[in-house]
Amino acid sequence: MSSQNSDLESRLDREAKFHDSKYGGGGGPRHYRVGPTQYVYAQMRAALGDLQGKRVIEYGCGEGWITRDLATMARTVCTFDISPEAVRQTINALTAAHLLDRCSVDVMPAERLAYPADSFDVAVGFAILHHLDLASALAELHRVLKPGGVAYFAEPLASNPLIQAYRRLTPQFRTADEQPLLLSNLPGLMSSFRSLEHREFYLTALAAVGLTYVPGGARVFPRLSAALHRVDRRLLRMLPALGNWAWYTLIRITK
Repeated sequence: MSSQNSDLESRLDREAKFHDSKYGGGGGPRHYRVGPTQYVYAQMRAALGDLQGKRVIEYGCGEGWITRDLATMARTVCTFDISPEAVRQTINALTAAHLLDRCSVDVMPAERLAYPADSFDVAVGFAILHHLDLASALAELHRVLKPGGVAYFAEPLASNPLIQAYRRLTPQFRTADEQPLLLSNLPGLMSSFRSLEHREFYLTALAAVGLTYVPGGARVFPRLSAALHRVDRRLLRMLPALGNWAWYTLIRITK
């Protein structure tokens, strides 16, 4: 086995063990309790448009809530995760919703997809790319998307120094290998695709997330977050470069 393959195998093993623990009840950051990324997913869902008759691949099924939602909209959803525990929970969620017959769910690394070339109309992933060996994973994404196929990924960004400080203070909530993205790196990473677009979220709205760590902060989060997202939309339209300080980006790439 080459050194490169050995490094990837070690990385995949670490990711699988971490996410098995996470989905097995390992817990997460306090701000997860208010579901701050639901806003970003709502933007992604709106961008997806009509999925009727489409074959969709979902990267990283996690607990299955996005898989379940996609299965209500698409003809077929093929999803996978590096974590066997995540796959188990997703199968249970789909079974309970009577949607399993519209999906396939597998334990699989994004760097080595088992699907044939030109298989999917749409790809979706939420907070998954920054866990992957991007060169291998994006090559596989390009292979399995149909010509003209579109991929949407919501990803955390690495530029904001406050976010970076928080990550350094809470290593228990992340893997050793994950690498949040830099907007400046996206064109190079996505160079094999025909087009790249991105929109950023959680600029001033990060203040609402921070408040969840003080008494009573969770109660004011929904209203404050909604107001600050309106501010962010205006700011980012006027000064797109401020997106480098945001928490999340929504990427749209076309093959």
